[in-house]
Amino acid sequence: MNRLIWIGLAALVSACGSGNKVDMENASASDVAKEMAKKNGDTGFVSPGKWQQNASLVSMEAPGMPPQVAEAMKKAIGTTQTHETCLTAEQAKHPKEDFFTGADKSCRYEHFNWGDGKIDMKLVCARPDATQTMQMTGTYEPNSYQMAMSVASKGSSPMETMNMKMTVDAKRVGDCEGSKG
Repeated sequence: MNRLIWIGLAALVSACGSGNKVDMENASASDVAKEMAKKNGDTGFVSPGKWQQNASLVSMEAPGMPPQVAEAMKKAIGTTQTHETCLTAEQAKHPKEDFFTGADKSCRYEHFNWGDGKIDMKLVCARPDATQTMQMTGTYEPNSYQMAMSVASKGSSPMETMNMKMTVDAKRVGDCEGSKG
């Protein structure tokens, strides 16, 4: 679940700001990053500073998991993890194009719609042995965001199949230590 908290931050970094709308289909992470930069220039995507995210696991299904693992996952439903991170002014202005996907070039946005305080995106990573689909919808403003997220993974065996839903609420809580950002 910790990776998904970072995905929530990625949504914030990639999607926030007050620039023009971005509506793309079948686009690479690079294409989306270029379009976001073109529409927003050097104005910054969000407010830099210390951010606090609360990620809550809503549901998780993994039909092929051993019973003890399934039971542990069931206990995690309804729990919330809190994470704090510092977003520098440079990161706020220029997010990396691979923030969602990492070095994985097998990922493409089925759609990426951003603007007017709303985001709706679907990212599909198709690899030879598995497919992962992540969807996010939510609202944002420079100092906060709320996202509903789902991740579906399908592999070659039942053990590699999982569906998860979560929510992320985040807000800027101040300046980073040792800075005025």
